[in-house]
This record gives sequence, C-alpha cells and structure tokens, in this order.
Amino acid sequence: MTGAPTAGAPAAGATPGSATPAGATRASTTPAADRPDPAAVGTPDPAEGSAERPGPGPAPSPAPPRAGASWWRRRRAAVGLVVLLLAVALLSYALAGRPSARPLAPDNPRPDGARAAAQILQRQGVEVRPASALAEATRLAGPGTTLLVTDLRRLTPDQRADLVATGADLVLAGDPFTDLDGFDVPLSTSGAGSTEPVAARCPDPDARAAGRVSFTQGAVRAEGPGAVVCFPVGDDDAGAYAVWSGQGRTVRYLADPRLMMNEHLAADGNAALVLRALGQHRDLVWFQPPTAAPASGTGTAPPVPPAVLAAGAVFLAAAGLLALAQGRSLGPVVTEAMPVVVRAAETTRGRGRLYRRSRAHAHAGAALRAGTASRLARTLGLPRSAGPEPVVDAVARATGRDPAAVADALYGPPPADDAALLALSATLDDLESEVHR
Repeated sequence: MTGAPTAGAPAAGATPGSATPAGATRASTTPAADRPDPAAVGTPDPAEGSAERPGPGPAPSPAPPRAGASWWRRRRAAVGLVVLLLAVALLSYALAGRPSARPLAPDNPRPDGARAAAQILQRQGVEVRPASALAEATRLAGPGTTLLVTDLRRLTPDQRADLVATGADLVLAGDPFTDLDGFDVPLSTSGAGSTEPVAARCPDPDARAAGRVSFTQGAVRAEGPGAVVCFPVGDDDAGAYAVWSGQGRTVRYLADPRLMMNEHLAADGNAALVLRALGQHRDLVWFQPPTAAPASGTGTAPPVPPAVLAAGAVFLAAAGLLALAQGRSLGPVVTEAMPVVVRAAETTRGRGRLYRRSRAHAHAGAALRAGTASRLARTLGLPRSAGPEPVVDAVARATGRDPAAVADALYGPPPADDAALLALSATLDDLESEVHR
C-alpha cells in the first residue's frame, strides 16, 4: 500500500543529498483537497497579524496629556480673545471717565450736580468747557466768552483779579459768607434770604423772563451806580440776583447757587434765570477752583488723572488673568503610580528615629498610648467616643489588673527619657496581649 509521503521525507525525484526548503516540501505534500482556497482566505487583517506576531512585548503606550494642558491648548485662543475684549472694554470705560461727584459740577448727575443745566446749554448751541485750574480757566476765557466761577471762598483776591483780567463776562455763584474783593464790582454780599419764592421786581430782562425763583440763602446789595438788584429780600435793598455792566464786561451774581442744581433747576423760574445768565455767549468756561489749596505760591503738581489710574488697574487685571490662564490649570486630580513602595514598618521605624533624634519622648508616648487605647476599645466593643473611664474599666475587667495601674499605663504622665519610653511600650504591649487572650 502506497502512502502519501511524509512531510519529513524527501519528495519523489529529489536527490537525497539536495536541500529542499521546508515551505516547498510542505506545499508539495499537502493534498489538493486540504489546500485552502486563495479566494476564501483573502488578505489577512493587519491588526490580527500584528497581534499574532511574536515580539519582545507590547510597546509602552504614551502617557495621556494632562487635562489642564489639553484644555488650555484647545481654548487658549478663545481665552486670549476674551481677555483682549475685556481689556479693551474696561480701558474704553476708564478713558471715558466717571461722572464727578462734586457739587455744581457740569457732569455730576446727582441732585447737587449741575449736569442738567450744562446739557440744556449744549443743546442750545453753547459749548461748555470745564476748568479745574486757574491757569486753564484764564487760558480758555476771554472777551466774548462767559466765565462761571463757583466756590468763591477758595480764591484769593489776586486770583480773582486774574479772572477779571481775561475780559470775559463773569457769572459768580455766590456765597453769603464770602466777600467780592478782587472782582472790582460795586456789589457786596448779605446774609438775608428767603425760603419762599421771590418775585423779580427789577427791569433786568433775564430776571423778568424768570418771573420768580424758589428761594435764596444769602443776597447781594448794590454799592455803586450801574448795579441792578433783582428778587429783593430783607429790608436792606438786597436781592437774590444782581447785574452790573462796566469796563467792557458784565458781571452777574447769583446769591444762591443751589438754583443751578439738578434738584431745583425745574422749579419756578430757576431754569430761565440760570440758562439766560450762562448762555449769553457761545462759549462758556465752567470754572470750579481746586478743593485743595496749593502748598506754596508757586503752584502745585497736578494729581494723577482718574482715567490713568483706571487704565493702570485694567492692565493689571489683564496681566493677572493672563498669568492665571498661563499657570497650572486646576483640573481633576491625576493619580500617579508611586516610584517606590514603602512598607509600613519602614515608615514606623523612620518616624521613631525622628522622635528619638528630637528627643520627643512625650510625643512618642502619647502616640503609643492613643493607638493602644483605640485598639483596646475596638477589641472590647466600646464606641469610638468612649472616654478614659469606660476604657480603663473594660481593660481592668478583661486583664484582671488594678484599674489604677491600667489608668497609669494608658493615661499617665509622659515618659521623660528613653528608658521610661521603653518601659511604657512594654507595659502597653502586655496589656494588648492580655486582652487578646
């Protein structure tokens, strides 16, 4: 019976001494029925081939990126754009300036401000130019302009003379406790006043257009020819408003500047009197003397503008946001494999060496006692909130020892040296051994 040649036998016709490749020998000895169909086999899956291919071992997978770093890489452009827009918005707000809180300021919207009068004048074509320094007021004012002066008590006679020298028409927001020296006008102040509305009763067209004013605290008197006093109060020919023209200029005196405030402007004829007095020319210089007097006669350094301070604060905030974005992200906690596993016994011995080096006998003794008491209470079925007395009683019953000795061992005085610490350790160990029996 002729059998199929084995895989290890040489094929027919082969020379005994010739070397036949193993793959060729297996191919020639495989029956046709057992050969796999090439069409059915197909192309092997690269993943399966790589999985079945023997090798030195799986390649280590790269460590996943940190959550904070990936978040920053994905969103750093958006964060930068938000920070930039926020900085631009805050800077624009800072440069625009905040409204003043000073009384009678033309940009003060509070009840004691005068923004309503300033805005009405601007709508009527008057250019309102605020000034807070004497040099600025004298530069802006001149012939053909109106110069409003408030807080007269803050000006010296020489400073008042500088304002007069500009040649502008003056509107003085009066003060009953301040004289008019330096303004070179035949007027003087008076303490008369009225809490009731006061009628004009004078030929001045502006006063007659107003009709009456709501009240006045203080008044003004005429001390020479050419002065017209309106809205009379008291018995000394004083009034709430006066006008004098001479030397190529006109001076108007408003005894009570509260008539200009937002709170009272719309009452009676206050608005008509104020607007007609301030709107005589197309240019109005609104001068409010500085609230702090200069340290010397040579002047004082101007304060830092609020817009500059606000811009600095904006840049600091933007720098803080940028530093926060560039810094480490407070993402989720990432667990990392410890490079070295430290046994508990080594940790205990290391802590003991630290105690010994620092001669912390009391601290070491307290740690031994606390651990022993906790383990004994758990063994004897006591709650964790049990105090010293229940623990001592339970240990004394379990060991048969004197309760005083047990209390001294668990809650006694701290050891003073190494020998006392060793003795305490031995005593505590004996207690635990007797309880566990």
